[in-house]
Amino acid sequence: MNTVKLYENEPYIKKFFAKVISCEERNGEYFTVLDKTAFFPEGGGQSADKGMINGVSVLDVQINGENIEHKTEKLFEVGVAVECEIDWDTRFLRMQNHTGEHIVSGVIHRNFGYNNVGFHMGENVITLDVDGPLTEENIAFTEREVNKAIYDNRIVKIHYPTADELSSLDYRSKLDLTENIRLVEIDGIDLCACCAPHVARTGEVGIVKILSFIPYKKGTRIEMTAGALALEDYRQLHTSGKRIMNLLSAKRDEIYEAVEHVVTELGSERAKNKNLLSQLAFLQLKKYEKDGCLYAFTENAGYDELRFCSNSFIENYKICYMFSPADDGGCLYTVASGKENIKEKVKELNDKFNGRGGGRDFYAQGKVNASQEEILKEILN
Repeated sequence: MNTVKLYENEPYIKKFFAKVISCEERNGEYFTVLDKTAFFPEGGGQSADKGMINGVSVLDVQINGENIEHKTEKLFEVGVAVECEIDWDTRFLRMQNHTGEHIVSGVIHRNFGYNNVGFHMGENVITLDVDGPLTEENIAFTEREVNKAIYDNRIVKIHYPTADELSSLDYRSKLDLTENIRLVEIDGIDLCACCAPHVARTGEVGIVKILSFIPYKKGTRIEMTAGALALEDYRQLHTSGKRIMNLLSAKRDEIYEAVEHVVTELGSERAKNKNLLSQLAFLQLKKYEKDGCLYAFTENAGYDELRFCSNSFIENYKICYMFSPADDGGCLYTVASGKENIKEKVKELNDKFNGRGGGRDFYAQGKVNASQEEILKEILN
C-alpha cells in the first residue's frame, strides 16, 4: 500500500490522523510509514518537514523506495491510529519561498529565455542557478516583475496532465519525466514540474527580495528570500541602518556618503599609523653584521615593519635578516636581498630554529621558535 501524499493536494493541512503501516528500528533509530501523510519528504532542493506524531518529534522524512519514512525517537505499534501535526510556521515559510522561487524562475524564463538548472532552499536564503548571464539591470527588472506578480495575487494551481496533454505543454523541468508529472502553474507567469507544497495565491508570498547575484558556470547564481524571511532580512538591515545613522549623525539618505567619508579618513589614518610604526621599528633596530649580511632586531614589529627596515639596508648587504619577538617567545622574521636568491638561506634558518615560512627568490617571511638571545648566540658564534 502506497502512502497517500496529502501534501501534494492539501498543503494547508496542519493536523491529521493516520494509521501506522510499518515501523522499523535501524541502528537505534525508528522509521515509521503511515497510510497517509502531510509531511513533505526531502526532495527537489527542499528539506523535509518537521513536526510531531502522537507528541513524538519527527526528525526527518525521506522517500525510501515506494515508502515515505518518518524518522522518530520512538517505535510505534503497527496498525494504531496516530495524531500528526506539522511544524506549520516552518512549512509556510518554505511554501512562501518555494512559490517565490517559481515566480523568479518563471519571469527569467519568459523574459530572457534562461532555465533554472539548480535550486537549494537554505534556512534563510534560496540559491538558484540559471543557464545564462544576467546584468544588474536584468535583475532589477526581474525583481520588479516578480513583486508585481505577487501584488496581482495570481492563482497557483496544481495539475496532473496525461502523457498526451503533457506533449502539448510548454513547462519547465530539470528532469526528463514522462509520467506521473505534477505541474505547478502560476497563472500567466510559470508552469513547472514540482513535488513540493505551494501557496494558493501569489499574494501569500508577500514579497521577494533578490539579495545577490554572481556569474556562475557561464550562467548566473542568484540568492533570494521571500515572505516572512524577506521581512526579517529588511528588519535587520533597517536596525543596522538606524544604528549607523546614530553613530555618524547622518540622515537616512546620507548614510552611504557618511560611511564613505569615515572609510576614507580611516584609510588615511591607517597609512599614517603604518608609516609611524615602520619609523619606530627602524629607530629601535639593533644591528649586527657578519660575512656581508645584516642581522637586525627590533620590538613590536609585524612583517610590514620588518620589510620596511629591510628595504632601508638592502642595497648595502648581501642579505638582510630582520627579527621581532613574538608573544609566545619565538620571533617573526623577514629575509630579503637585492642580489642573491635566498631560498636556501631561508630553509637553513627554518631548519636551525624550528621555523616555518617562505616566499619568493628575493623575499621571504615567517616565524622561528627561538628567542632573540638564542638567535644571536647562533649567529655570532
